[in-house]
Amino acid sequence: MPITIGRGFLKSEMFSQSAISQRSFFTLLWEKIKDFFCDTRRSAADQYIKELCDVASPPDAQRLFDLFCKLYELSSPSCRGNFHFQHYKDAECQYTNLCIKDGEDIPLCIMIRQDHYYYEIMNRTVLCVDTQSAHLKRYSDINIKASTYVCEPLCCLFPERLQLSLSGGITFPVDLKNIEETLIAMAEKGNLCDWKEQERKAAISSRINLGIAQAGVTAIDDAIKNKIAAKVIENTNLKNAAFEPNYAQSSVTQIVYSCLFKNEILMNMLEESSSHGLLCLNELTEYVALQVHNSLFSEDLSSLVETTKNEAHYQS
Repeated sequence: MPITIGRGFLKSEMFSQSAISQRSFFTLLWEKIKDFFCDTRRSAADQYIKELCDVASPPDAQRLFDLFCKLYELSSPSCRGNFHFQHYKDAECQYTNLCIKDGEDIPLCIMIRQDHYYYEIMNRTVLCVDTQSAHLKRYSDINIKASTYVCEPLCCLFPERLQLSLSGGITFPVDLKNIEETLIAMAEKGNLCDWKEQERKAAISSRINLGIAQAGVTAIDDAIKNKIAAKVIENTNLKNAAFEPNYAQSSVTQIVYSCLFKNEILMNMLEESSSHGLLCLNELTEYVALQVHNSLFSEDLSSLVETTKNEAHYQS
């Protein structure tokens, strides 16, 4: 029986199933695919498979996609034909299947849908996760659900559209294709890698600077900012991250803002209601920007501002 994480998820529900243990899942998968990797790469592949089989802290859809790609990259050239990618999309639905085949057996199968994802090891479902709706912090009457799909040019799961639900039963989509098209254009020009290096620094730095500003602590110079940033980066496990004390906004945030601003339905809704004005648009922009950042860099910055505020108070 599939193990499903939905709105009423409790960890006890996961383990109350007569499920195979994490170790058993790992053994089943590793024994089937270990020969796909040469001796010098087995240690790295072993670590990725352990992460994939960690039912106590399961990978999200983006991380599952990343793990599949990393295992493919580590595999021997003669075994890469065992890795299969299938993406289907039409006007009504889309899905992505990623699987590793060994003859008639399918040791690993990952299925990513618009509203849920799940993965199987040797035809036994390890985990099934529903895509949850989110709320804006200041405007809890606005429900948001992001639809993602595999964007091959960017090699990641990418948010394609938002579904916004308002009080009174008003629901409408917000297309995010302009964001994707902007990034794909960079990739085609060969600028994406250099841009991503600067963008990650800007995204992390701008949120740390915002957290310091929101802390309201006076007399913080660049030296103290750097000290706060170093501690925050360490505590949030942002590996190889750099901080710039003067960054105020990232390029992704600007691109997202421009995309949302062009949506006539959204802008009309914001103009008609005084409670859903510029602050609401800014918060929605931040939500989408965090989704895009996670797609591009496989890291979650959603707690960075709050973590920085706490650290700034501690350092003061």
